[in-house]
Amino acid sequence: MKKMQALKRRIQTIKHIVKWVVIIYLLTYIVCLPFRESKKGADETSYKLLQAYVESGLLETAPMRHKTYSNGEVFLLIMVPSAVSNFEQRDAIRRTWGNVSTTKPTVLLKFVLGKSKDTVQQSLAETENSIHNDILFEEILETYENLSQKSIALLRWASTNCKGVKYLLKIDDDMFLNLPRLLNELNAHPKTNTISGCKVSGASPFRFAFSKWKISRSDYKQDYYPDYIAGTAYLISGDIISNLYRATRNVPYFIFEDVYITGLCRKHIGAVALENKGFNCGYRNRGPCGNNFRYQITGHHYTPREIQRMWLELQDRWSNCRLVDHYFIYKLVDLFKYMFL
Repeated sequence: MKKMQALKRRIQTIKHIVKWVVIIYLLTYIVCLPFRESKKGADETSYKLLQAYVESGLLETAPMRHKTYSNGEVFLLIMVPSAVSNFEQRDAIRRTWGNVSTTKPTVLLKFVLGKSKDTVQQSLAETENSIHNDILFEEILETYENLSQKSIALLRWASTNCKGVKYLLKIDDDMFLNLPRLLNELNAHPKTNTISGCKVSGASPFRFAFSKWKISRSDYKQDYYPDYIAGTAYLISGDIISNLYRATRNVPYFIFEDVYITGLCRKHIGAVALENKGFNCGYRNRGPCGNNFRYQITGHHYTPREIQRMWLELQDRWSNCRLVDHYFIYKLVDLFKYMFL
């Protein structure tokens, strides 16, 4: 009799578990369906209108000349390494925090692109530049291993074409930036001989044979990296840009861009790695809501759609974060999107 009762309880428990699994799955599907559809639609319609203009001959892809800036013209140079295919990310930046550069003449925005094997995307990116004239094309193949090459290229361009710039911000194209706050901070607290952002200290190379990030002794002999600034976003004071670029000719090339530029090359020229608490470099460590960045400078890994909404929320001092943007809820939604999208 007791065995039968225990068996019934187990069956009831299993039924409850199955019921809740089905409920959670259905809720997850309902929550994630808009993300699935918008992602699919964005992929299918990515710059199709631009492509139609190119094919019709209404737009020509003649190479654009970039102006050379003299002393005092540019206070903040923002350079964004971007993959050729990331049309939506660049468009979102131009519509949001990058648009501030059009109203503040001392702020300059440039995207840094490599070469794509996809000739159609490459042609579209060149047409995009003929419209906006804010893209620098480098003869660098778009691979992870070449990210350090892109950063060397942007340092070269800044030191050659933007002499006298006060600050250079290197920032990835999936970052949210509170540009007004950054400008206020730079005006209130000037910096020299520094690279600032999210400081990493005491990091050591992965030596595991099967790790994606494996670094052999022949690639890097030391047990620890020098202090460096996380590569998602870092601010370089203008007085060291040229020296930093020259250091890349003397310091052996290293695959990890942030370790190479802000660690090894920075150390070579005697500049300081400075922690800035306003830079958030952890993976989506704040909910995708503009209010969460009212007193912050950067946030890492947001979609173009999120960046545009967050920027509007940031401009509205009376806006409130949606329930779904609160920490535990959006983390759960992110997990479900990762599992089901």
